[in-house]
Amino acid sequence: MLGPLRDDSPRAIGPYAIRARLGAGGMGEVFLGDRGDGTGPAAVKTVRRDVAQDPGFRSRFRREISVARSVTGPHLAPLLDGDADAEVPWLATAYVAGPTLSAAVRGAGAMDETEVRMLGAGIARALAAVHAAGIVHRDVKPGNVMLAADGPRLIDFGIARDAGATPLTTTSRMVGSPAFMSPEHVAGSGRVVPASDIFCLASLLCFAATGHDPFGDGPVAAVLYRVKYVEADLDDVPDALRAVLERCLTADPAARPTAAELAGHLAPGAAADWPAPVAGQIAEYGRELARVGALDGPLLPGYTPTEAVAGRPAGPHQPPARGADSTPGLHLAPTQGPGLPAPARRPRRALGAALAALILLGAATGGYLAWRDRASPGKGDGAEAATMVAGVGGNGGPDASGTIEYGRDVRPAGWKKSWQGKFGGLPLGCSAGRDVLVCRLVDGTYEALSAGDGHRMWTFDSGAELGGRGAGWGPSGAFFMPAGATLPTVYDDTVVLAAGGRLHALDARTGKGRWESRAGAALALESAPLVVGDMVLAAASGSGSGSAGSELAGFDRATGAEKWRRPLAPDDIAMAQKSNFWPLATDGEVAYAMGLAGPKAFRPEDGSPVGSAGGKDEKSVNAVCWGMRVRGASAFCTKDVHNDDPSGFGDDLVVLRYTAGDLKARGEVRVDSGLVAGAALTALDDRVVVLLRGDEYVESVPDEIVVVGQADGRTLGRFPMKVHPEEGMSNPVSSPLIVADTLVWADTATLYTVALHPDGTLGPLRGTAVPGAPGPSRPPEYERANGIELGQEVLAPQVLPVGGVVHIVYDDGTTVSVPLPE
Repeated sequence: MLGPLRDDSPRAIGPYAIRARLGAGGMGEVFLGDRGDGTGPAAVKTVRRDVAQDPGFRSRFRREISVARSVTGPHLAPLLDGDADAEVPWLATAYVAGPTLSAAVRGAGAMDETEVRMLGAGIARALAAVHAAGIVHRDVKPGNVMLAADGPRLIDFGIARDAGATPLTTTSRMVGSPAFMSPEHVAGSGRVVPASDIFCLASLLCFAATGHDPFGDGPVAAVLYRVKYVEADLDDVPDALRAVLERCLTADPAARPTAAELAGHLAPGAAADWPAPVAGQIAEYGRELARVGALDGPLLPGYTPTEAVAGRPAGPHQPPARGADSTPGLHLAPTQGPGLPAPARRPRRALGAALAALILLGAATGGYLAWRDRASPGKGDGAEAATMVAGVGGNGGPDASGTIEYGRDVRPAGWKKSWQGKFGGLPLGCSAGRDVLVCRLVDGTYEALSAGDGHRMWTFDSGAELGGRGAGWGPSGAFFMPAGATLPTVYDDTVVLAAGGRLHALDARTGKGRWESRAGAALALESAPLVVGDMVLAAASGSGSGSAGSELAGFDRATGAEKWRRPLAPDDIAMAQKSNFWPLATDGEVAYAMGLAGPKAFRPEDGSPVGSAGGKDEKSVNAVCWGMRVRGASAFCTKDVHNDDPSGFGDDLVVLRYTAGDLKARGEVRVDSGLVAGAALTALDDRVVVLLRGDEYVESVPDEIVVVGQADGRTLGRFPMKVHPEEGMSNPVSSPLIVADTLVWADTATLYTVALHPDGTLGPLRGTAVPGAPGPSRPPEYERANGIELGQEVLAPQVLPVGGVVHIVYDDGTTVSVPLPE
């Protein structure tokens, strides 16, 4: 939909006056433009300045313009103009007033057979014109099909190339969208031919007819495996249509029909018009375009739909008048901004509160700090100092906010200077506390190093039969972990973990068992027990025979006695629906776990339900989002959504906000979609949201860390990562965390820090060389289409900041502990 321009948005691009903002993506932004010569509105695609500095980019962009100009025909959005040599490269195509196919199916549901035939015949005719020009589109997907009143339009030639051309780059990155690739895409982009577009179009039509991708979801490797071996799910496709699509979904490109032949097969029985719900969406786009066209100038922040018609400004964020024709996209009020009250927050105890109050807080709520030790490293004997109770893991503390509530004066027991240690195997997830640094290894065993000096303290093997297979995802998408071993959780003087079907509590210093109880296995890489006050929460197997379901159980922290169970998923769910049914986070009062239909909240003492952010149908995966992070009075989670912008830039990330406890929706953090394609939320505090951005399957998406303001989504800082410093080498980057008002992350050689100032601004990026760090390495080669083997991958280091000390665990087992840089 059309959105207002920002203060820094251009007002003119080439010959086009810019009227509104259409969207953004990994490479730039797309605007609604008007040339003023009667040619009609245009979608003007621009490129970010830093991307344009890439020496090879302008030649690729010039080729895109040339390709788009060479193709004309029905059901294509024609190229109007472009300039690859401008300071900000741009191209303009005819604006299509309508939703993408992905947005139409999300909003109106799957289409009937006659409508799918109309859609398919139109896009097949477009591909016939593309192929006649000697071009292969290579990215036929729902986000690249626009629905106009007079039929569909195929857009975006950003990765198209001549049918006989060789790959433009020598990288191993795939080009395209995994769910809508052909077997030739998987085999290598150099093998893609015109018939590959036919395979992808058939997949697209399956999506339109059923509402789901024909090759399923899950890890990319699993989807690519099913594409490679053409394991499509066509059960819900109408019989007559299925017979047509099966001819396209064959492994042999030569056996597929041509685009013209496919159009002929689909045209009989095609509808003449779109279904009423889709027609309604298209009409809404047309009304929105008319309202913007009535403005005397561009669409700017502060306008409402009523103002767009009348052409008069009003106060910012003024709601439309009663009865006004309110169109999404024109009235864009942020969740929190000028004129809106700040969200209420629970009272937070100051770290310098009275001794008794802090002891009660730690005992009653599982709080982060307890004033127990009279002495700590770096302090004189008898000096009072805060010490660690809750450990630090990959998501930070127990609230999973990525912010660690320890100051620089807190250090592990016995820590006096930097040290280097070594795990005996390949680490795959760690947790650090006052006494130990514990890591799960890729073979399902555990090992602990002293947090004070790095010497090896103990190892733990559940005794379960491990077999010869290591951790990873199989070709079906199912996660496998030897012994079902979870991440370890450190809390005070205890390490809690689950392995071999048992939940274990171990002495942190010796590794000796204190108690064990029956529990479930890890269903995801991040599965882990959670300690909340006097309770340990863990997943438990469902009660049905051969059950694939899961329950959340509460265990007494002192004895391991099971106190309660609550269902998270039904017993009869399919293997594909199994997920991380383990506790996710806690604010000390409420614990959060993922149910089949979304996040749920429970009282840790008795398991009584408090709220849910999911759907009502527990038999279907209708998750609002996956994951949960808590900060103050709010809970946050993320959800990837299809990008409806006509840029072809990929999906967007939405950061949803809920009230902590009852999980009532409170809107979202309005993050600029142009900055988050392929991003993941890694940390947030009261001021900022930190995103780790990158996509190995989309070459144009830069790898970077992005910091935005929590209140308004305004970008505060962007920090590019040198992921590939040398040809063929890999230098992955850890998830950023926040400690002591400092953003911290590391790659394979350097520790990076950025100060977070009280006024919300950022300090400069500082890099500190890490002595003993292994540095970049060359990834091993193996057949990933058969599954992802984590022991064969180059994994990112894990950073565990515990107050004034930062532990860095590298994927070869090397571990370094250094002071947090000033």
